[in-house]
Amino acid sequence: MTARPGFRFATDAQWRTCLFLQAERDAPGAGLRPLAPYARPATRHGPPAAYAPAANRFGEVMWRDDAGRLYRMARRDDEPESFAAPRAIARARRIVVYAHGIWVTGDPPESLHRYADDTLTRLSTIELAGPPVADIAGDRQDRVFALLEREGAWRVIPIACAGTVGEAVTLNGISDAKAFVYLKRFDAFVVLAGAHPRLYWFAARGGDPLFSILVAAMRPCFSASALGSDGRGRVFLAGADGQDFGGRPYVVQFDGDGNPLGDLPLDEPATGIAAMRDQLWVTTAAGLLWFSVADTVPTDGGAVETTVITPVLQAPDREDQRRWLRVEASASLPPGATLAISHAVTDDRTERDRLAAIVTDPAVPASLRARRLLAEPDFWGPPVTFQGGEGGAEGVAAPFSAPLFDVRERYVWVKVTLTAGPGARLPALRELAVLYPGRSLMESLPAIYQRDESRPGSFLRSLVGVLESTTQDLDDRIAALGSHAHPATAEPAWLDFIARWLGVPWDDALEVDAKRRILAHAADLARGRGTRVGLETLLESVMPGPPRRFRVSDATADFGFATVGGGACQGSALPAMLGGLTRWSPMLDASAVLDFVRLPCPDQRDDGAWQLTGRIRVDVAASGTERRAWEPWLRALIQDMAPLSTRVQLSWVTAEALRGDTLDDTLVLEGPPAPHLGTDAVTGRTRLPDAGSRLSATGPDIGIRLH
Repeated sequence: MTARPGFRFATDAQWRTCLFLQAERDAPGAGLRPLAPYARPATRHGPPAAYAPAANRFGEVMWRDDAGRLYRMARRDDEPESFAAPRAIARARRIVVYAHGIWVTGDPPESLHRYADDTLTRLSTIELAGPPVADIAGDRQDRVFALLEREGAWRVIPIACAGTVGEAVTLNGISDAKAFVYLKRFDAFVVLAGAHPRLYWFAARGGDPLFSILVAAMRPCFSASALGSDGRGRVFLAGADGQDFGGRPYVVQFDGDGNPLGDLPLDEPATGIAAMRDQLWVTTAAGLLWFSVADTVPTDGGAVETTVITPVLQAPDREDQRRWLRVEASASLPPGATLAISHAVTDDRTERDRLAAIVTDPAVPASLRARRLLAEPDFWGPPVTFQGGEGGAEGVAAPFSAPLFDVRERYVWVKVTLTAGPGARLPALRELAVLYPGRSLMESLPAIYQRDESRPGSFLRSLVGVLESTTQDLDDRIAALGSHAHPATAEPAWLDFIARWLGVPWDDALEVDAKRRILAHAADLARGRGTRVGLETLLESVMPGPPRRFRVSDATADFGFATVGGGACQGSALPAMLGGLTRWSPMLDASAVLDFVRLPCPDQRDDGAWQLTGRIRVDVAASGTERRAWEPWLRALIQDMAPLSTRVQLSWVTAEALRGDTLDDTLVLEGPPAPHLGTDAVTGRTRLPDAGSRLSATGPDIGIRLH
């Protein structure tokens, strides 16, 4: 196994040092990947004539119709709820939802109103002296922004959650502003303004625009109708082509630097747009259209692509003049996707400083800096390209390497491009490493061959370099062998093998989390086998608390037998067990019962206590669903931990049966359970309501009427 020192990019802080083009960096667990397109067709919801969609940070969307009602729908719901809306919401052109309520422009439009998002009760009103508010925007946290014209200049006024009005910032060089949005990741405003409309990008501090894009040039004679964003880094502009070009409506997408991300065709013109990282909502005259991101590129669209460029990397000084070893990229690459690795080098410090100035110029958007660096003539070498395979279809990351062992220059930039064609799943870059020589395979060769290390174009050096670039997967697999045997990191299929090696109580039908907990306590289970502590450790692993969901009772150990003699108890304490002869005991007298009396075995004596000894009772609180899932294997697991001479009695009880009647941590004061029908309903504790009442778990619109 070779040492691999170098530069690595895997954490968010490390990735932030790079430049990106059209990259999605927020997808949980996905790594760095191209921006996901939206799947088509959209799902349609609600009545017609929908306006002013808005989404909160939890993925709940709301919108209004033209009949004075507000609609609300959570991500998991199939149909929206509707409410009678206050006048200001019923006529709102824009609704902003954030953690402290719902904001809309007021009536008159020089004011802003904040409403409670659950009861729609008005909480506060902010009066802004001057002309009407043109539009409002929010950051989904604790601020809302108002756009209005004052004294011939367009200004943005921030308002905090408590209603505190902040200092206005001025946006220079625009007129006739119609709409705007805020991009949190870029701390910037995007404004739709002008007699010949343009999109203007402004820093949040105001001032002159960073740049602008002519709306009519986005598509053939394009005209805008609605502006929205995902609140983070993407802008959506809805509109339609000119009538001479078909007049079809579209949603045009941009990243935070103004780079186009593709067009989304619509069936009807849009009246409003709202978005999140993985959802897009468009209101139209026919209702709400709900788009979700696609895992695959639509077959009727073009390919999607993303590029990442590292900062300039400097190799350490070495006596043997070896500078670099290879580039390693860990990526999931499904069929139809490609990964290309290329690099650029220089040994000139002046050239390095000039290129570094391009990369770090704060006045230029990051994507434009990346494009300028990519456009440097005769700078980037030919790429090493890899095609996707079946392993990448399951999201499994594999290593891909490009050699750098012939590079003698001190400074290097590395570029990685991911591309997914129509119909392909999206690739993802998990980790990137640019390595310089540590202990090389060349150092394991005889000294006579090591001289080829410093010879440019050496066949032996090239051959060893290929081996080093193509065998690192073996090193990674060897290094990862320990993870297959650790309960926290082992794959589910490995857990069954590990359990049989360790000899712990086991059943393959156990849930994966329960299997990991049992293996994590393997040492405790081995030490405690045949004891109450061991049995309770097993049960805690299967059904963790709090509160504890089981009770182990061993009457022999807990209480013992009472000794009775001479009409008085001698040496006994209560509570205690009192044994006695059973009705099967052979006594030939008037109390003998036919068919019950039997003679004992020669080595067995019925002393009245044998049927009570060696018995363990385990009470388990479980729902009906849990009982059906656990019953096939739970008794066997318990018996495996109990002493060989004991008998196990497994009882299924409710959670209330495990609670005590003393003021300790087992006593819970609560009201009667809500009336419901199910396997866990408790008789005698709840009653059905009178006729005409409604049983509801979520509100007055959902329930069962009793007649």
